[in-house]
Amino acid sequence: MEIRLVTNHELKQAVQLADDVFRKPGQSSMGTSFPFLFAPGLSHSYGAFDEGRLVSFMGLVPFVIHTGGARLNVFSMGAVCTHPDYRGQGIAGQLLDRCKQHVDEAGASLLFISGDRSLYTRVHCYPFGSTEHFTLDTEGAVRLKAAVSALLTGDSPIESRSFQLADLFALQATAADRKVAYEQSVTDLGLMIEAEAYASCLRLEHRTLVAAGEASSVDSFAVIAAPGHSADSKPPITIEWAGPAAHVGTLIANAVEQLNLTQLKIPVCWHEQKLIELLREASVPSETKANNGTVYIVNAQRVLDQAFPGSNKDQQQAFMVNSMEDGTYKVKTGDTSLVITPSELVTLLFDPSSLHKPLLPGWSTIPLPLTNGLNYI
Repeated sequence: MEIRLVTNHELKQAVQLADDVFRKPGQSSMGTSFPFLFAPGLSHSYGAFDEGRLVSFMGLVPFVIHTGGARLNVFSMGAVCTHPDYRGQGIAGQLLDRCKQHVDEAGASLLFISGDRSLYTRVHCYPFGSTEHFTLDTEGAVRLKAAVSALLTGDSPIESRSFQLADLFALQATAADRKVAYEQSVTDLGLMIEAEAYASCLRLEHRTLVAAGEASSVDSFAVIAAPGHSADSKPPITIEWAGPAAHVGTLIANAVEQLNLTQLKIPVCWHEQKLIELLREASVPSETKANNGTVYIVNAQRVLDQAFPGSNKDQQQAFMVNSMEDGTYKVKTGDTSLVITPSELVTLLFDPSSLHKPLLPGWSTIPLPLTNGLNYI
C-alpha cells in the first residue's frame, strides 16, 4: 500500500470513489460541488494506492481565515472515503497521520475536519467554538421584520432582491469587510456560490439575496440553502451572509416569505452579537451548539502567534502555551499559568464560555467563522 499526494491525473479516481461513497442518484457529483478539492491544480490531498488504484482518499484544502487584524493559516479536511473492500485495515488512520504532518510542514496552525467520527476524536480532534442555532418560522419572520423596522426608524427602507451576476464585485467587497471570515477572492466567491458544497450534501440548492441601503448599491447578502428539485432534502439553512445586521435580518426574513419556507435554520457564531441580539429581540428560538465538525491544533503556540501577530506585541508576549510530556498544555498569561488538557485548550481558545478563561486575566477568545459556510470542505 502506497500513501502519497494525489496527482492531478488521479483526481478523476478520487471523484469516482467519493461519488460512490457519498452520493446518491439525483445528487451532483462531488467533483462539481467541491472544486477546491477536485479541480486540477496544486493538490494537497492524500490517497492510498494499491498497485496504482486509489482505494482511500483524504481531501485537504488550505485557507486563510481573517480574525480581527490577524491571519490564521489553516487547512480543511473533507471527502474522506475508503473503498468498502479496504475498510478496517487502518488505512484512514495512516492517511490522517500523513495529512497532519503535511499541514504542520506547511506552517498551518489549525486543521478543520468536517467529520466527528472516532477516527478523529481519538487523536485529539475536538468540537470547538460556540454557535447559536436559530430556527425562524413564518411568524418569527414577521417579528424579525418588525424588529428591523424598529431598529431603522427614520432610515430609508431596505430593498432586497435576488443576486445578479453584475453584483459579484459588490458581494466580494461586502464579504471582505467582515472582521471574521475566510479570505475569498471575487473568483472564489462566485465559484463557491455556484458549487453549493454544503447545500449539495443536504440535497438543497443556493438562493442568494442581496440588499441595498441608501446609496442603492449592494451592501449585504445572504446565501440560503433551500429546497429545489430533490424530494427528500433536509431543512433549509442559511449558509453565509455579510453586511449590517439589520440588512441581513431583512434578507433572512424575506427569504422565508419569498422562498415559501416553513422554517429556516440560522447558525450564528458567538461573536456576531448584533445579529444574535436582533434575532433574540424577535423572539426567534435557538439552541447553543459547537461549530461544525472538529478541529485539530497543529501547533498550539503557532495558533497564538498567528492570532495575535507582532502588531500587538504586548498581547503576543502575554499569551504563551507549552506542550508537556504527559500530553497536557501549560498556558500562561502575564504572571498566571495553569495546566489543562488538549480538549480544554480547544475550549479556551475558541469558546468564550470556557471555565478556564476567568482564571487567565486578559485572555482573548479567538473568533472563527462557520466552517460549513461557502468554504465547506
